[in-house]
Parts: sequence; structure tokens; C-alpha cells
Amino acid sequence: MRVGFIGECMAELKKVNGVLEEGFAGDTFNSAVYLKRTFPQLDSYFVSAVGSDALSKEMFEFAQSESINTRFLFTHPDKHIGLYKIYTDAEGERSFTYWRNDSAAKCLMSQLTDSDKASMTALDLVLFSGISLAILNTEDLPKFWRLLETLKDSGTKIVFDMNHRPALWKGRDDATALYEKAFEIADVALPGLEDFNFLYEFETVEEIINFLAPFSFKQLVIKNGSSAVTLVNAEGEVSEVGLTPVTNVVDTTSAGDAFNGVFLGAYLTGDSPEACVDKAAKCAGFVIQHPGAIVDKTAYADLVTSIA
Repeated sequence: MRVGFIGECMAELKKVNGVLEEGFAGDTFNSAVYLKRTFPQLDSYFVSAVGSDALSKEMFEFAQSESINTRFLFTHPDKHIGLYKIYTDAEGERSFTYWRNDSAAKCLMSQLTDSDKASMTALDLVLFSGISLAILNTEDLPKFWRLLETLKDSGTKIVFDMNHRPALWKGRDDATALYEKAFEIADVALPGLEDFNFLYEFETVEEIINFLAPFSFKQLVIKNGSSAVTLVNAEGEVSEVGLTPVTNVVDTTSAGDAFNGVFLGAYLTGDSPEACVDKAAKCAGFVIQHPGAIVDKTAYADLVTSIA
């Protein structure tokens, strides 16, 4: 099966044992990597654009080294990839400084030909996020919505995670207007209570369920930090899956990204929603015990063996 991840991958700078290290990461890209590492039988495509600079070429090669299909990873002749630095506090909570205003990924839609769009209809599932929406050039958003509608009409399942980043938006209303449009088209939604609390001041999962009731999801997955994950199926039946909290938290940078990638991989390979959450939570719990967004491949292989 073919899974597409739409978004942006940037160069990542982080301190490890006092030394500044370079890597590559981005929310949907991280999900693409964790899906492929955990479910190698699935084809993981990253849908984005990079530049023609040396750093962009390194990122392209890194994607290939992770067995990510680069058919839809385009090269913009005049742009470059973005850059960010992670700052992590004693509790593992992170903050970021970004340099991404001239990122090639903002111009993704101008790089897609009609032939590319037709080829994308072969994807079985596509994930995009609030970050995917926020970085696109405003004038390209209508093209993006039309692309998603075309994919959905062709049978591709559409998945959306808000993953809200306030710094990327002019204001809350700008973000929520696009998020609600995304919910209209999504077959699967993966929101978090933290985002709804920030945007709508919701305090409970029940408020989220009520707010999203008018939308038609095949599966709703509501994340709430280390608390239970709430599942709502197409019939509106609600269930919870408890999580085992991790005590040795090092870096929470891509906990949600890892969760999404493994959840979707398990979902596509036929696991029950509860089993999908269990595998995804184990992956996220492992990832946050390591620095950076994408953990060492060898160490991660041991986790894959344990959850297979």
C-alpha cells in the first residue's frame, strides 16, 4: 500500500552532549519515517519541495536512506529548505527557533504538474497537518484543496492532524477556518486536546467530540498527552485506550509525529483501532526517551521487534 505525507522537512540543529548536531525533520516527514521503519512492507512517499542547494541535496539523500519514496519530492531551482533549532528544558519540553520564510516547501503546489496529480491518485492514504497548511503560499491554498478533493474522489483516504503552531499563523481565526475545512474533507482525524484548548479553550475530550460531531470521520483519534487516547468510530461509538506514562523523558519533539506514523501503518495493515493506539503509543514513548525528532535507526529496530 502507498502512503503519502504532505508537508515540509527542514534541517534540524540540536545539542547532544554539548555538541551541536545537524539532522533533518518535519512533522509529516517524521511520520513518514516512523511508518516506513515500523512497517517496511508499506510504501512511504514524502510530498514536498526542496531547493537545489547542498543542504537540500543532503535532505533528499537522507530521505532515500530511510527508504522514503521521493517520487513527489520536487526540486525548486531558486529556493532552499528551512532550518530550525531545538531548545529542550530539563523536563524534555521543547521550543524552537525557525528560519523558513523562503522555504521551497511553500511553493509545493507550483511544482506539481497535472501528471503528478494524476499519479498521486494511486496513493491509498495521505496525511497532512496544520503545519502543511500554514506554510503553503496563501494563493496556492485553493489548488491544495482541489488536490485533496481529487484524491478523495479517487478513493484515497485523507488524514488530518491539526498540530497547531501559533507562530505560523497571523491569528487564531486564520488557523481555525482552514482547520475546519480540513475536518470537512478528512476521513481520519488525529487531533490533540492541547490544540483545542489553545484554539477553542476546550478543557475536555467530550467538548472536542461534540464540536467534531457534524463532520463525517471514519475514525477519530483524540490524543491527550500521557492520558488515555479516545477513539470515536464512524457510528459515533466512543472508547478509550489507556497509556503507560514514560518517566525518562528526554525530548518530546516528535512524540505526536511518531504516534501518527505508526498508528496509520497499523491502521492500513488491518489492526483494530485499539491495537493501532497501543503500537503508536509504544513508539511515541520510545521516541521521547531519545534526543531529536528521528531517533537512531539501530536503536529503533529493537522497538520494532518488540511491537511486531
